[in-house]
Amino acid sequence: MFNQPIHILRQFKKGLGILLLIGLIGELLFFPTLANLYGCIMAVVSFLIFSYFLREKYIRLFPFAFCMYLSMFMYRFLPLIATIAEGKPITYGFERPFETFLYEIILFSISSLAFYFACQTPEKNNLIQKNLNKLKFFETTPTILWVMGILGILIRIYNFNSNAEYGDVGGKFLVGLNYLMYAPLCLIFPSLLNLKYKNQKIVWFYLSVIFVLNIASNSRQGIITPIAIAALLFFLFLILNNIKVTQYLSKIKILALCIAVFTILNLLSNISLAMLHNRNIRSKVTKLELFQKTIETVRDDNLMKRLKARKDKQEGNQFINYHQGWTEMYVDNFMLARYANMRITDETLYYAEKKGYGNKQMQIGFTESLLTLLPTPFLHFFNFHIDKTKKEFSRGDLLYGSGYGHYRVTSHVGDGLATFGFWYFPLQLLIFFVVFKLLNSYVYFHSSAVIYAPFSLMNIFNFLGMFRNAQGVFSDFSFILRGYLQGIVTYLIIFHIIKLALGIVNKKFIININSYNHTAKL
Repeated sequence: MFNQPIHILRQFKKGLGILLLIGLIGELLFFPTLANLYGCIMAVVSFLIFSYFLREKYIRLFPFAFCMYLSMFMYRFLPLIATIAEGKPITYGFERPFETFLYEIILFSISSLAFYFACQTPEKNNLIQKNLNKLKFFETTPTILWVMGILGILIRIYNFNSNAEYGDVGGKFLVGLNYLMYAPLCLIFPSLLNLKYKNQKIVWFYLSVIFVLNIASNSRQGIITPIAIAALLFFLFLILNNIKVTQYLSKIKILALCIAVFTILNLLSNISLAMLHNRNIRSKVTKLELFQKTIETVRDDNLMKRLKARKDKQEGNQFINYHQGWTEMYVDNFMLARYANMRITDETLYYAEKKGYGNKQMQIGFTESLLTLLPTPFLHFFNFHIDKTKKEFSRGDLLYGSGYGHYRVTSHVGDGLATFGFWYFPLQLLIFFVVFKLLNSYVYFHSSAVIYAPFSLMNIFNFLGMFRNAQGVFSDFSFILRGYLQGIVTYLIIFHIIKLALGIVNKKFIININSYNHTAKL
């Protein structure tokens, strides 16, 4: 079944190999140190391991687990490319380079092993997949997707004017439903859901509306998401249909697309800078005023030049060592910084060593954070009384030891070693295996086709970000204990309510038509 070579995968692998070669030559030519050599070895090892999994089987049958695995690869591969492109060594700012690269090689090997075992199941549905299929989790229609999208936009607009805090059950619930506004984007490539839909132009217009709406949120993640979802769906579409890009798009369209991508990336960079400039006023103005202010900033060429010059000056003057304070300075590009900031691993290892591996405070904090995942009434029922408002800080804050509430990010390795010591590695192997298995349950194997859950396609970009520096190993536990089930349950409730409502509307419409025809005959 998977013997036919996939053109886009060959080209992708070839492109990665060329980038790696350029990065290795540049690193060893301009920054020839032993530490940088170790960084190069990490990039090579990650590329060789990832190349084994860059196959149609793993992408077609396990696309959502592959997205998470892809983010793991990017974290070890992109630092070499991103730093050399900016004229920096891969060890820029590092104070624990050898430990950082060694532990990241170990963790990526463990991650690959977990992915391998989680994706060895033949095309056979397990109990979770069978039950999800009975609950219609893999079914949808274009109309339902559009209703979900409109509902998602309304929720997004509502969330603009509210801040969900601990204990605000309704607010937290609605924040978790923002993904619904991306539902219609699945119709760009309807064959991924075994649907037929021809009004793609409307969907592209809808994407632009979401993009503009998310500018008002002052969230850089928000402006990336709709574009990233479309790109990932396109990549999946090309692989499943084994289509050459030149076969799907003419050379003129490819050229136009490259120009458009370059323009969009430049625009995103400018919008990101404008968002940061206006971030200090976002709590004082309405979302419409914030949007207008952001656009005005982008259109003000003189102001943008000053902001860029100030940013460059700050980055040149604000290089600090870890003993001076927390820093996340590594690569300048805000998108690459989300997937390639390995300095966070180095920094969190520094603070993990200061606290001591297997630190009791980190363990207690981890346990208490797990309890906060549970609803407050449930905790009270079992006589657990935790003030969740006192837990408004991140794992990075706890590791750093001060400045609680700044929500510093942490790495898996730094957080894991600080909390569990070297037992972290076998524990992480088990946890990643479970996470991959759960992500694989979003795929249903039919006798004649592989069916993807609409919920998973709406959230495909979130899966790509599941390994980003954020809450470390706690993020994986959070997904297993709450995120996975909560996402499925809330989606199914909304899906069946919409389906029922549409059925009632259609039934009334048919009754009215029949009544009209009967009256006309009389």
